[in-house]
Parts: sequence; C-alpha cells; structure tokens
Amino acid sequence: MMRILLLAISFCIAYNVIAKSSREQESGERVDGLTAAMNVGINGMNLQSERLKVASENIANIDTPVTNGSDAYVRRVVVVQNKYNKRLGAHLISVKKINKSKSDRFRYRYDPNHPNANDDGYVVYPNIEREIEVTDATEAQRSYELNLAITDVAKNMIQKTIDSIK
Repeated sequence: MMRILLLAISFCIAYNVIAKSSREQESGERVDGLTAAMNVGINGMNLQSERLKVASENIANIDTPVTNGSDAYVRRVVVVQNKYNKRLGAHLISVKKINKSKSDRFRYRYDPNHPNANDDGYVVYPNIEREIEVTDATEAQRSYELNLAITDVAKNMIQKTIDSIK
C-alpha cells in the first residue's frame, strides 16, 4: 500500500513538473531547474565550440606568411558576454564578437629565398604562439566536456522522472 502511495505521489510530482515546464515554455514564464540546467549547459557547449573553432583557425594560420600587398592574418580572440535570461532564471554566456588581437607583433623568420621575404630577407608571420592556442583549445575542450556532463545529468534526471511515471 505504501509503495502504491509513493508511486502515486511521484507520478503527481513528475506530471506537475512536466506540465508546468510545458506551460512556462509556451507562456514565456520561467522553466524548471532541470530544463534550465540543460539550456545553460548547451549554451556553454556552443561557446566552447566557437572557442575551439577560433583556436583551430589560429593554429591553421600559424605558418601562413604575409604575402606582398595583402594584410597578414592576425590572431583572433573570442569576446564573451554574459546575459541574464529571465525565462531560464540563469545567466547565459555567448560569443559577443570575435576580435583580432590587439598585438601587432608579428614573427619574423630569416629566409631570403622565400618569395615573400622583405628586402632584409625576413618573412613575416602572424602573431600566433602555438602553446597559447593549444592551451586555449584544451581549455575549451575541458569546458565543453563539463557542460556536456551537466546536460547529461539533467537529461538523466528528467528521464528518471518520466520512467517513474510509467
């Protein structure tokens, strides 16, 4: 008897959570904590994906010489913004913009036979440091994995709630 009572209570709680979440999403009201947690995690994954993309662009262009008459590739950096989302009741981060690095220090390599060498025999390369880009990419990967873990936990909790209704 006690088991049936607990099952009925669980069913009512789960039903109310799901119904409330559905109504709130339709009306623009706040959503439940699990849905918010999933949305925050997904938002974080999107930001980390963009950070990884920018780091890979920088790494891909690390040895791209400045050609005569064209602009050099300049290291890109992701500028992040934080905004409060009323519907989720949480702060969300996103890419505000992707800036070119303010550092104008280019790398010079002596190679007088290179077609892009200047009059002194130096070839100009972008202001990108391999170690910094690898560190940024690794940090983005770890942050992505943490956000993925958060969304998995929230998804599993929602699934357990649904399974308890069955």
